[in-house]
Amino acid sequence: MIRVIPFFVVFFALVLSGCETPISLTVPNHKNPLVIEAWIETDQVATVVISRSMSYYSEIDMATILRSIDTTALVEVSDDEGNTEVLSLGFSSEHLYGLLGKVYVGSTLKGKAGHSYHLTVRTKDQIYTASTYIPSTPVLIDSLYFNKVTESDTSSTIRILFSDNADEFNCYRFFTKIKDLDMAFSQVPIGVFDDLTFNGLALNFELVRQPLSNVFTANLSPEEYENYYRRTFFEGDVVYVKSTTIDVETKNYWTSLQSDISGGQNPFTTPGTHPTNIKGENVTGIWSGYNVRYDTLVFE
Repeated sequence: MIRVIPFFVVFFALVLSGCETPISLTVPNHKNPLVIEAWIETDQVATVVISRSMSYYSEIDMATILRSIDTTALVEVSDDEGNTEVLSLGFSSEHLYGLLGKVYVGSTLKGKAGHSYHLTVRTKDQIYTASTYIPSTPVLIDSLYFNKVTESDTSSTIRILFSDNADEFNCYRFFTKIKDLDMAFSQVPIGVFDDLTFNGLALNFELVRQPLSNVFTANLSPEEYENYYRRTFFEGDVVYVKSTTIDVETKNYWTSLQSDISGGQNPFTTPGTHPTNIKGENVTGIWSGYNVRYDTLVFE
């Protein structure tokens, strides 16, 4: 039996075959930028985290993360009063890499409200510099409390009411940390903003929890996983609230990253260029000054 193939089918196939053009793509060499995340708070020494960013398609595990951390840099911080300090590699509870003892921390030079600070990092024959200041005005909190929908609720958000100083352009950043659950402070979702829309007024703002990182969840049980990713606070929680005023460059940097943070605080999900105050070749990150207030809430 002879099968007849319609002419239009043959013609369509010929057209398609004629349209096929071999394509050769040459992907340009990409130099992964250095990432410097550094800060100094009121009454605290400076902390500097240095790492090399990884390509979008890199396999992310603890081994690759550890290899990305720069532990061979020379890091120096100075203030506007002529004081200078060379930082040493050590421990910090304020960052995941710090929990591994792989961040640079100061020992004597502490942050003061209203003062400026300069950072210099020397690594791999490159020099990176940045300047920041600690705002004079802290967050002027009027009240801070758990906000249950009903009295019988066993979970809650946190409400914060604070007043804005009308004589300044103020920028804010807020964090929470649950004792025995969170390893370090984590920025709350949409937790960085300026006072452009409420200058000189009071703002009633909701704080909800944002998990710190997705990196450490692989071996969690279903119950632990659900508890780790919860957004509200439970009865029995001891919650530390970190309220800060920041400079404009810090606000701009973290505003740019805010959508990533709200999506899980995974720094490997979205490639892109974010505004930075770090000067140097092929570098990103932020050097920040924080005027900090700490509060503790117990959910009973």
